[in-house]
Amino acid sequence: MRTEAEVSGVADTALWVAALRAAESRRSAALFSDPLAEMLAGKRGPMIARSLYLSSMEPWGVVIRTSAIDRLIGEALHAGVDTVINLGAGLDSRPYRLDLPAGLRWIEVDLPELIDAKNSLLINHVPKCNVERVGLDLRNLKERSQLFTRIGASSASTLLIAEGVIPYLSNGAVGGLAEELHAVPAFQRWILDFDNAGKRTMPRKWAKKLSAAPFLFQVNDWFEFFGNFGWRPRVVITTLEESVRVARPLPFDFPRGLVMRVLPRELRRRILSVTGAVMLERETPRPQAGAAGR
Repeated sequence: MRTEAEVSGVADTALWVAALRAAESRRSAALFSDPLAEMLAGKRGPMIARSLYLSSMEPWGVVIRTSAIDRLIGEALHAGVDTVINLGAGLDSRPYRLDLPAGLRWIEVDLPELIDAKNSLLINHVPKCNVERVGLDLRNLKERSQLFTRIGASSASTLLIAEGVIPYLSNGAVGGLAEELHAVPAFQRWILDFDNAGKRTMPRKWAKKLSAAPFLFQVNDWFEFFGNFGWRPRVVITTLEESVRVARPLPFDFPRGLVMRVLPRELRRRILSVTGAVMLERETPRPQAGAAGR
């Protein structure tokens, strides 16, 4: 029997991220305010976060990622989108905390049980825009296709978001998703977090704790992979760039933070520049099929 601190599936990782966002929101110099995060994380969120804690670099990374994606969403809205689809939305509360146009259509897609729980928790809270939630396992290809077709037919310009989702899908599943999304003309932009450090093994502690939600996506270059399916980088924000912009440097803790701090400056800069957030843009026509997933 699993304890409350154990991760029983991918849906539980949403509690983890919500707990980290709640902790950031309590800081005196918080990079963002997410007043709903603590409620959404519940009791289990902090327990899961503590069980997965390796160093303060993990919370730092999630906070920097959140800040970067908030900025990319702002850029996409400025460019003119009428619909946002948040794939694997988890317990994200951006429709409640960001300054969004009242007429914007924001659609959250995630596992049915998570969507039901989120609907119940947020029933008395009013979002800044029109929010629709869809309970759907993204591995259900038939229902997924029907959803994308429906949304694409009623939108002139759609922004896609998949924050913290891609690592839990196989290379083949990600390729299929990228191809299907590209086939919908209204789907113009796609925001992702990325990791171009090459194929990595998960830390031993995480491998054990996340056995029910393993990282599956393994490629050397995310931009090359998605480029093979017609998605090219439009705006890239590296972890280093965002951390400098918001004046939130790498944490100084033992052992990982200390090791990073003593590395040569240029090596440290390279390490912090292979991760971050990116807004991809749909290419037309799509490039010829290449060696996706190499």
